[in-house]
Formats: sequence, C-alpha cells, structure tokens
Amino acid sequence: MGIRKHFEKKPSDEDLKLQDLSLEQEEVGPELKFDPETEITESDWQGMMKQLREDRENNHWQNFVRQAMYMRILAPYKASELNIDDVAWREIKQQLEEDRKSIWRGFAHQAMSMKILQHDKFIELKIDDQAWQGMIRTLERYRNNGNWWAFADQANDMKILQPSKAVELNIDDQAWQGMKQQLEMLRRGESWLRFAHQAMYMKILAADKVEVTDQGLEITMLPPESFKSEKKPRPERKQF
Repeated sequence: MGIRKHFEKKPSDEDLKLQDLSLEQEEVGPELKFDPETEITESDWQGMMKQLREDRENNHWQNFVRQAMYMRILAPYKASELNIDDVAWREIKQQLEEDRKSIWRGFAHQAMSMKILQHDKFIELKIDDQAWQGMIRTLERYRNNGNWWAFADQANDMKILQPSKAVELNIDDQAWQGMKQQLEMLRRGESWLRFAHQAMYMKILAADKVEVTDQGLEITMLPPESFKSEKKPRPERKQF
C-alpha cells in the first residue's frame, strides 16, 4: 500500500495537511479455495471408483490410467483402493509409449506426464520460451472462448511443468468461477471421469505449492483458515 500526494507544486511543510494524502488500494485477487476433503463427497468418490472399475473391465486402459492418476492426486491416502497391480501396470506402460505432441495442448499434457514419471530427466524436454508462449496462446484461446474445461486442463499441465511461471496463467475470478460452474455441471450429470479431471485440476491450480519429487507429484494446500481474510478498514480522514 503506497501513498500518493495530490498536488502539482510541492507545498511548504506548513501547508502540507492530512487531506492532501490518500491511500492507494492494492488489487486483491480471487480466493482460490478448494479443499478436496470437503468438496469431494463419499458419494463422489464411489462414483469415480465405479468408473475406474468399468474402464479396467473393458480394457480402456487410457481412461483407466488418467482416472487413477487424478484420483490419487485428489486423495493420496486412498491410493490402495485404486488397485494398481502388475496387470494394470503392464497395460499402462504400453500407453506411455505413445507420443501425442502434435499440438500445444497435447505437448503440454505429454510433457507434464513425463515430468511426473521421471522428473530427473525433465531437463531433456527443453521447455523453452517458444514452447511456453505457444502454450500460453492456447490457454488464452480457451479463455476467450469460455471453454473452461480445456482451460483448466491446459493450465494444470502448465503449472506442473513450470511452477515458477504460474502467475502467467492469469487465474482471475472469471476463470475460477467458470471452472466451478463446470465442476457442478459434471456432478449433476454424474460424469465421473470428467468430474475427477476437473476436481484434480482445481486442486492443483488452488495449491500454494506444486512440486515433482522422487515421491511423485507433491501438492501443498493452504490451510482453510488462511482463506478467511479480514478486510482492513480504511484509515479515517480527518479535516483540520
């Protein structure tokens, strides 16, 4: 918060009065609050588990790996319920051999997956400024079109790829409200695969810190009480 003086010529000290000073207000960004333990109900979780089992039974391994990854990120403490056994792992590894980097959205998702899988080799991917700006342009196109599903997908991948550049994603109130509406629509439609996607995206975008380590994707959420911000009263201006 700074002080701005409203005058053209500098007055003498005796002429300077309190009413000549005003406080500049800082812009306050949206509160990106998303706590999976309260937002994701047990009914939601069972719906996602049903979808996971169906994908496994039908050999839809591409959907299975995505659903399992999203659910593990949402609730790491429930990882054992996902049943990633040797059979599932063998099928999943085959999917990892496919390369879908023909467009920037595909590039972002593939690079993000590779970083999570082998973060020590991430430097080999060479995410240079040209690649980053290409992904930014794609993100802005989704924003301008109001495609909040694709926006959340792209922003999620980019935040994991370059956490230090997350501010460039410009998650403003318009974007956050659009994503929340998308989540509610998927819940009402019981579209559990896409619901898991969207909820996972929002957890990552709301996170205070996202880091890929030897343990996988580590997400640090702000405590719920940190969102209860009190507005500071403006100082009273007195006339002399």
